[in-house]
Amino acid sequence: MASVEDTVGLISFETKATGFYQLCLGNYKNHFGGVRVFVNFGVYYEGAEEMRRQAKEGEKVLNNTLSNIEASINKIQNQVVQMWRHYSYARMRRGADHYLLLSNSNYVTWWSAAQSVVIVVAGYLQLFFLKRLFHTNASRPRC
Repeated sequence: MASVEDTVGLISFETKATGFYQLCLGNYKNHFGGVRVFVNFGVYYEGAEEMRRQAKEGEKVLNNTLSNIEASINKIQNQVVQMWRHYSYARMRRGADHYLLLSNSNYVTWWSAAQSVVIVVAGYLQLFFLKRLFHTNASRPRC
């Protein structure tokens, strides 16, 4: 649809149909360097200024109507419900995390106690066998 050969360029084109468009970029003039591309899309409609002016006039008329106030109240109510759901979910997660921490604390306590018992028993057995190693009968001489 359009092509630019300069290092800095602007491509503008009109479309007749909505849909997907492709943008193809080439680096054939600079084989040994990189290319930095900044893309900014702007969409302009014919008669957009007229539509904007009519919308502003309509806003002036609708600002004081009961339906606009009702729509605002409904919007606020929906946002409050969403916040309530979010906080409710957060409270539920906090409770689940609390019980998980208590469970982990209980597990760590029992595991630490078991390891302490194993260490004490291992120390006792070491002393017992070490004492037995150097223990001699009274009938045998020590040297």
